[in-house]
Amino acid sequence: MHQEHFTPMAFDFLWESAELGDLPYPLRNRSHGATEAERRALRNRTDVELKARGIRDSRGRLEPRIEDWLYLLARGSLTIDALHIPEFQAPTIAVLGATDGRDGVLAIQDQSGIWLREAPADGLPTAVVDLLPPGQRGSEASVTLPIDDARRTQPIRAAVNPTKQSEESEAAKTRRKEKARVSLSERITADPREAFGKLTGQPRLRGGQLAANSRSHVGAKQRSRVLGWFDTVSGRYLSTSQAGPDGREWVTVSPADVKTLRMRLGEMVAGVAVDTR
Repeated sequence: MHQEHFTPMAFDFLWESAELGDLPYPLRNRSHGATEAERRALRNRTDVELKARGIRDSRGRLEPRIEDWLYLLARGSLTIDALHIPEFQAPTIAVLGATDGRDGVLAIQDQSGIWLREAPADGLPTAVVDLLPPGQRGSEASVTLPIDDARRTQPIRAAVNPTKQSEESEAAKTRRKEKARVSLSERITADPREAFGKLTGQPRLRGGQLAANSRSHVGAKQRSRVLGWFDTVSGRYLSTSQAGPDGREWVTVSPADVKTLRMRLGEMVAGVAVDTR
């Protein structure tokens, strides 16, 4: 698998020379050089380095494969963008996968710069999902509720106060025991807000989001809904939203694993592809 790494400064001038417009989301890069003269000097130094690596030839022309990859990132007929935090409080990693149906490329951005890597044109969802941190399928049950209710629901922390527990009345203990006899599924059906609050109250270990985009031959663009995911101590979960039959927006949080993510992302890709035919 061929791949190349570029520092933020090298990629800044590389993208500038390709004349492809703004850097596509979710990739970001700052402009290097406080003045035009300083920027010119940095550009010349970068060109020397790129020629030494074979990225540019003696006349300054880009290596064809790199040129094709940059064009795919900017003009691909199908792209998948992803952002994720690999560990708690770690810097965000950005990923952009792109294809024109024949060739594919992945751009992976971390603090060190941007990696460009070839990717299978017909397997972009799998290639993007495989870049996510590993995670076990969540053990909690799926929960669905109106998004307005979800926004108003406060996270429920599972901490126990031993002092208050010892002061609990006998009547309260009886009520708690009776409630404990109710199955998890029955409790979720009875009050999805409670189940949602308990699930979102679990400490987050990592998380991210994915979305699919398409561009037709006349430039018409479509974007899927965003698929969110997060890991807690009980495993990995997906968070999705969609319009319900009552006209309201509903959110669903459900257990997920690699297979689930691949399937859902594949559905999102198929959805935007159909929309632009």
